[in-house]
Amino acid sequence: MDIKSYNEFSRNGIRILTLETVEKDDFATYKCIVSNMIGTVEGDHVQPNDEERQKFIHELFLKGECGKLHFARLVFIGKNGVGKTSLMRRLLWQNKEDVTSTQSTDGIEVEKCNINIADGKWSPCDKIDDDLTRLIRQVYKDKILNVKRATAETGIDQKPSSSKTEEPRRVSDKRLSKSSSNSESIVTLNDDIDNDSDTSDDTVLIGTRIPDIYSVIPEKTNNYEAVEIDLNQIQTDYVKSENVNDKLINSYRNENESDLVNDENINKLTSTIMKSYLQSTKEEHDDIPAFCWLWDFAGQKDFYATHQVFLSKSAVYLLVTDSLEFSTIENQGLDFEASAEYVSFWFDAIHCYWSTTKKGRLDPPIIVVCTNEDKIKREKKRQRQFKDNLGQVLLDQKKKEHLRKIYFISNTEDADSVFEEIRTEISHHAMDMKDWGKNCPLKWLLLQQVLLKLRYSNVPISETKTLMKIAKHENIDISEENEVKRCLQYCNDNGTVIYFDEENLSDHVILDPKWLINAFRCLVSDKIDNVIEVSDDWQKLKETGQLKDSLISRLFRKEPQLKFEDNKAHLIEVLKRFDIIVNLKDSSELYMPCMIKSCSFFEFQKHFCDKSIFKTSWFCLEFKFLPPAFFNHIIAWYIKQYHVSDIVDTQIRRKRKALYRQVGVFDLDSSGCEQLVVCEGPNTIALQVWDSRMSNKTYGKLGSELVRFVDTLRKRYSLHIQYSFTFTCKDGDFTINRKTIEDLVTQEYRCFEHKTNHISDDLVKPWDYSKTLR
Repeated sequence: MDIKSYNEFSRNGIRILTLETVEKDDFATYKCIVSNMIGTVEGDHVQPNDEERQKFIHELFLKGECGKLHFARLVFIGKNGVGKTSLMRRLLWQNKEDVTSTQSTDGIEVEKCNINIADGKWSPCDKIDDDLTRLIRQVYKDKILNVKRATAETGIDQKPSSSKTEEPRRVSDKRLSKSSSNSESIVTLNDDIDNDSDTSDDTVLIGTRIPDIYSVIPEKTNNYEAVEIDLNQIQTDYVKSENVNDKLINSYRNENESDLVNDENINKLTSTIMKSYLQSTKEEHDDIPAFCWLWDFAGQKDFYATHQVFLSKSAVYLLVTDSLEFSTIENQGLDFEASAEYVSFWFDAIHCYWSTTKKGRLDPPIIVVCTNEDKIKREKKRQRQFKDNLGQVLLDQKKKEHLRKIYFISNTEDADSVFEEIRTEISHHAMDMKDWGKNCPLKWLLLQQVLLKLRYSNVPISETKTLMKIAKHENIDISEENEVKRCLQYCNDNGTVIYFDEENLSDHVILDPKWLINAFRCLVSDKIDNVIEVSDDWQKLKETGQLKDSLISRLFRKEPQLKFEDNKAHLIEVLKRFDIIVNLKDSSELYMPCMIKSCSFFEFQKHFCDKSIFKTSWFCLEFKFLPPAFFNHIIAWYIKQYHVSDIVDTQIRRKRKALYRQVGVFDLDSSGCEQLVVCEGPNTIALQVWDSRMSNKTYGKLGSELVRFVDTLRKRYSLHIQYSFTFTCKDGDFTINRKTIEDLVTQEYRCFEHKTNHISDDLVKPWDYSKTLR
């Protein structure tokens, strides 16, 4: 070993203390080499015991050390029946024969795999401990490498501070560096203080905080004896820890069904998990995995209201379409009939979450995958036509910058090499996103592991106060309530749990997002028992949107093993949070806007609007794109703010609430003479007031309320959406015949719909925009 080659790291090159580890020996074995001008003394190879190693690692958690967390989320989107589920299965190595026939996804399906953080290779995922295991090893390595770089850059010693306390086991002016050769690596500490001095230094002066390696030094009388600092071999005994954890949770479930988590069992569970990370039972391998969650979204539009819960700005999106169907269309309406419209729709939906990458492109990335290539003749010509059509759909639009690549495949005919190419492309973009390698405290990862253990032991939901107790466990030591909440929010953001620090929601944490998906599916899916389907409650839900409590219970009991009924109160609050269901104002009645039958305003007007009634002009918010389920939030807000008007439905000859999927009518006063109409059109939200008393009031306050709430939604869901104010004459079609303030600067304007001139002020005056017009 050439000690002189490391003298540049000491101030005077006179005294050197070296910790040496030889790769052919045990990774956890070190020896100490001390040299000065007189000579060199070498100690024997030593290895600390388990208790010392555990103390060393435990200190990393207590000090709040961080590591870089790598995870990925892959979301499959597109029209139903185009092969999203088959594509996911092929990416997860299922055979061609296994995907020839698949049922349509009902809600969202979730799978997982691993991505190697070094080369992006995919592998099956059967463990849940990898993140924390890897991070513990990584923190050790990073600290050594950082100190080495800092030392190499400075090349000089800083003068240590003095202390009156004698600490013979400390080494002063600590600087740690590491280098390696073919057979060995060196860890060097420089000691520039005279041996006779009674001063010592406990401070690392390089600017990087490193773990207290001396906490693991065994009690020895010789101050120069070397110690183990195991940076590489922290691995989990998966079999042992998982078996113990399962036994504990099963014991809890058998003994105490009424309490989600038994304190004694949770203490044992947390201690067992922590112990598994402190024990080194396996050698480190180069294959370091990161979790990748795969989310397969149902293509039916009935599920869009629930998809919003799981859309993420940190995902890679696979937009799947059938190249047999894809064509451009001129008019994009509400019913999503064409594949081109679906492609445009999803580009817009994802663009609402845009951010800029380091390379100046837009995230989240979108990879378009065209299926059914085996059924296409003259495929090269068809592929060129597809690209031309896609170019027309995205022409002159910023959203096209999300597009990364286009693939043409057959799920049933292509070899695995085709899907391996797609895996590589996905990994490339996942590893290029901002959240890849984000710093995360180790203790947060430890708490996350406990939550995952509970999830995989069939505990899908927990009271937050129980998790607070877990976080305060001596091995985790997150004592501040706000830090626990930040940790839970972090787990929510990466898709591990569902948690909201909001009134009526913060008292529970959903540990299994798939459990919540299944609860949504019970209410939204039409795959129900025949007896329920013909029941009065179900018919009322489909016709009017009214959701009876008794129907919720019947639908939740479709899957009794998931215990939705036991957690119905919290599930209802989560559904309310996303405006999937809503209480009528001053009432306990529940309505589900996304389940009401569709009705255009013009069809509604034919049946329910008296032609003699006074109507204002239309006030419109015209969006570049209106995200899926956005109008659900709007109509739910009005349902909570105003009483819904009653109308008589002439088709069924019964009184009902004036609520449809695209239309709502609300009473502005107790007389019912003054009503607010709220409508959805293509990328438009429109307001109009009906008044049977023929008053000449203005309603600028109503327009301002809508604008404020839209801005609230933009902030709540971090949506990048833009809109402008437009107006339409009182009997006009607000979906096509809108005018901006700039269009109305003249005293009159030509209405092409009615083939006459209108006074410009008549459009803006009811909404208090006359001054703006002038």
